[in-house]
Amino acid sequence: MPRAAATRDMNTLLEPFLVTRGDPAGRYDLEPFGLTVSPGLCYEATRSATGAVIDRLVKLDSLTFGPEGMPMPRWMFYELAAFPGAIFGFGLDAGVLPDASRERLGLGDGDRGLVPVSMYIAIPIMPRVWCGHNLASLKRVLPELGLRRLASRTKAFALRCLRCEQQIGATQWDSDALFVHAKFGVLELLSAWTPAHEFPATLTYRLDVTEAGLRHALGEGGPPTAPPADFEIDADDHAAMRTLQTRIEAGERFAITGKPRVGEGTRRIPIARID
Repeated sequence: MPRAAATRDMNTLLEPFLVTRGDPAGRYDLEPFGLTVSPGLCYEATRSATGAVIDRLVKLDSLTFGPEGMPMPRWMFYELAAFPGAIFGFGLDAGVLPDASRERLGLGDGDRGLVPVSMYIAIPIMPRVWCGHNLASLKRVLPELGLRRLASRTKAFALRCLRCEQQIGATQWDSDALFVHAKFGVLELLSAWTPAHEFPATLTYRLDVTEAGLRHALGEGGPPTAPPADFEIDADDHAAMRTLQTRIEAGERFAITGKPRVGEGTRRIPIARID
């Protein structure tokens, strides 16, 4: 018999999970913003049983980034994520998912347990400094679930869980992820054109994690204070990115000061020169 369509607010059923090496107690905040990561949802990277969780994270990644041509190979989830760093996210129990969602996720009738619907992969650089490698959310893939602000919530809870004070990240100028990252505060540009990346139109940023930024990303309070923009860069203007990269390498400092401004067929990112 087909499973009845979900009528409950799925946002209230989301459960936080963590995949990492060793015992996270003491190292991480397992009650970020008062929400407890239960011991049963703290997965030890080297345990055999954690393979089943990675299976579902691989599926989450392929649904999110596969269409863009940037899915992660499975080995990266272990060697570059769970073992040296951490994977934090939110999931739903398979039993509450409607049939449409289960089918899209490739779940069989007998599949049970936590199904990740978001994840934030972070790799430590030095104490309290983390590189955000991957932010994925199934909000758009599973619109029937009505998940709200899932990517922003996932990153905010993850940064708090990891006790992160400064975050480094890389994303493409035309990526929707930039709308999420810009909620957290001023993003100082470390690169504007990055040939070392598979996609050169990639920017690298540094974010000072603040309480105001985290709260704003969660929908509480106004945006963190930011300097006014001096100019904008079109998300498709590779020449402008190269020029900005040249200026950065010459010692000038720039930052993204807010979310992209979307116009008719355009997406422009506000940039300020900073001291």
